[in-house]
Amino acid sequence: MENSPDLNFQVLLDSIGLIQGVTLGILLIVLNRRRYRSSFFLGLFLLLYSLELALFISISPEISERFPKLYLLPFNFSWLLFPLFFLYTQQVSVLSSEKTKYWLLYPGIASFIMQVVIFCLPYETKQVIYLNNRWYDLFIWVLGSYYSWIIGIWNLRLLYRHRIEVKNTYSYVSFKELQWARILLIYLLLVSVFTHVLSYGYAKLFHYKVYLAIIDLFAIYWLSYFGIVQRNIISLQPNTMYPHNSPNVNERKQSSAIVPNKLEEIMAKIDGHMSQFESFINPDLTIMDLANDLKLHPKSVSTTINTRSNQNFNSYVNQFRIEKAKTLLTDQYSSHFSIEGIGKEVGFHSKSAFYSAFKKVTGTTPTKYKESIAV
Repeated sequence: MENSPDLNFQVLLDSIGLIQGVTLGILLIVLNRRRYRSSFFLGLFLLLYSLELALFISISPEISERFPKLYLLPFNFSWLLFPLFFLYTQQVSVLSSEKTKYWLLYPGIASFIMQVVIFCLPYETKQVIYLNNRWYDLFIWVLGSYYSWIIGIWNLRLLYRHRIEVKNTYSYVSFKELQWARILLIYLLLVSVFTHVLSYGYAKLFHYKVYLAIIDLFAIYWLSYFGIVQRNIISLQPNTMYPHNSPNVNERKQSSAIVPNKLEEIMAKIDGHMSQFESFINPDLTIMDLANDLKLHPKSVSTTINTRSNQNFNSYVNQFRIEKAKTLLTDQYSSHFSIEGIGKEVGFHSKSAFYSAFKKVTGTTPTKYKESIAV
């Protein structure tokens, strides 16, 4: 039988992805819990994601003829990959204090055991099961895909909640929003739906498997890089308005109940403090820092800012920074500052963050704003 060049190229790409992914997955597992990095589930995800490529290699005609004992390796992890990524994002996010949902892994474990049993069968029997058995296709692949999509959408919701919490806690949010995880999750969902649709009669329209193998390689490196550099994002806000060990429960309830009625007073106090002491100049300012300065509970500060200014904490702080930057841009005594220097002077970590925030508030860039004032 003549081998297709596309098939050989796909096997080559899958083999490279398998070796690289397994190596990097083990590295992430080893790095777990070092320097506030919870990478165990991400490493396990990458390991299984790469081992799934071994399944595709084992069922290719060329490989299955040469190595029939390796046919249909038990590495279809459609029931496991999305749950593992869910557990990773939960542990690394500000929502890590919530109960870890290990039960999401149970269907995947059952699927793996079923595949191991099938793998131990004779080669001819495995061929019949894989090629002609609809029940195998339904339970291992189809239902696994549907389960993955449900978990993936749930994970996007978790990342949305995380993003809101981060913007209400930190003034510097770079590498804290987990945007890379959101992008990767959307990619995985799209690829899963895409391959599912193509499998129903459209697979021969073009050699999509080769393209997917190339994209998978990029995804493995993308995932590995962010898995190594990503640190846990710690929630700085207590879950309750007052400590559980407060001696007077009724007093605690009464105090929390009057908070909404004092929003105007608290907002004026926050605005006054920010204007007088310019706390926003601290590039790493958090809601806890501001709450401690005001001797208020961080939830009170956060709720007040959200309600009265219709902004999250991050946007609220950036607004003060931009107003300060506008002053410096028009001040002749600050003419020796570069645009980047002004950004850092008012509390931004980087030029890109300064430009982005400035344009969001003013509708223009710092450079164009300075030029318009000069005219």
